[in-house]
Amino acid sequence: MLAASPLRAEPVVQFRIASAPAASQPASEAASAPVSAAASSPQAAPVKGGNFIAVLLPTKAKAWRPAVEAIKSGLFAAESALSDGNQPPLRVFDTTDADEDILAQFERASQMGAAAVIGPLTKSAVNKLADSGEFSFPVLALNSFDSETPRQLHLFSFSLSIEAEAAQVARQMRADGYAHPMVVSVDGALPLRMTQGFTDGWRALGVEGASVIKLGPKDMPQLKAQLDLSDVDAVFLAMDERMARRVRPFIGTGRPIYATSQINTGKQSTTALLDLAGIHYLDMPWLINPDNPEYKIYEHARSPSNDLERLFAMGVDAWKIAAALLVTPPDQISVPDGLSGRLRMDSHNVIQRELTSGTLSVSIPNAEAPGYTETPVTASAPASAP
Repeated sequence: MLAASPLRAEPVVQFRIASAPAASQPASEAASAPVSAAASSPQAAPVKGGNFIAVLLPTKAKAWRPAVEAIKSGLFAAESALSDGNQPPLRVFDTTDADEDILAQFERASQMGAAAVIGPLTKSAVNKLADSGEFSFPVLALNSFDSETPRQLHLFSFSLSIEAEAAQVARQMRADGYAHPMVVSVDGALPLRMTQGFTDGWRALGVEGASVIKLGPKDMPQLKAQLDLSDVDAVFLAMDERMARRVRPFIGTGRPIYATSQINTGKQSTTALLDLAGIHYLDMPWLINPDNPEYKIYEHARSPSNDLERLFAMGVDAWKIAAALLVTPPDQISVPDGLSGRLRMDSHNVIQRELTSGTLSVSIPNAEAPGYTETPVTASAPASAP
């Protein structure tokens, strides 16, 4: 296994691979050359006051099993690849998805001397934990805070928030020079969250509000005419890949189209990619740049599901953040080479992710070429970081 440089108590926490080649590093990397373990300046002292990092996940809940297994896989892959011996080992505390059980296991981990906790995963458990009393060690919740979450000094949030992602799409669209976006949405909780995230993000830029159209099945044929009658210069699809395939033909090709990572589901057929070709989206480096040679240290066999791959990347980055919280002041936490994005802690104890841009594309294979077979085509195409 390749060696990793030690974690240091510096303002920027970056995990580097000792023998990774310096050439062909992606734009998301903050340093131009790897740092070997022997050359690193001085190691952080061994963590005091705890002998393990507790992992609090609903492993006993059948509905959560695929997500939990993906996160656990990422956590242990990170520990195996990146630990230099100064970080406490991971220890899983199995729970159901019942808040009472999760809180009981949290108390058990605390009494056993946990140095830090990764979890809980459910938002209700995060809120109950925040309301249960103070604790003196860092807890990295794997869900977002809401307006009802009491703020705790040592409670931090790391999530794959679709609202935050949609807000970043708004900033990307504005940076690309567009001033009059139209949000095209459909029924459903997820499209509503995407719409809210985008419009909030656009409003935060200090420009006029984005227009919103909510489509029903009978409204699609009139969509292009509505766009043509307005001054819309770009479109944001607040929907998943399945609905985007239905709506896209009714938009035409005269305007750039943007979407969230939900457009990039993994291996997709040529037919699906023809429907979606040219759509701009944001996603994590782990999926935009899957051939990054630095990722080989995780020894991970990729799933055809990008949703599960995002959770694996989240697990890797959760270990990085938890390990950093043991030696670095929270307001100085930054992981520029995160798998799920460039990561930094904001003033509200929330990890912010900066994603990478991509464009869906398709290449039509030559059916007469030797060895041709009808196989799915990968959806994502590498692009520079925003």
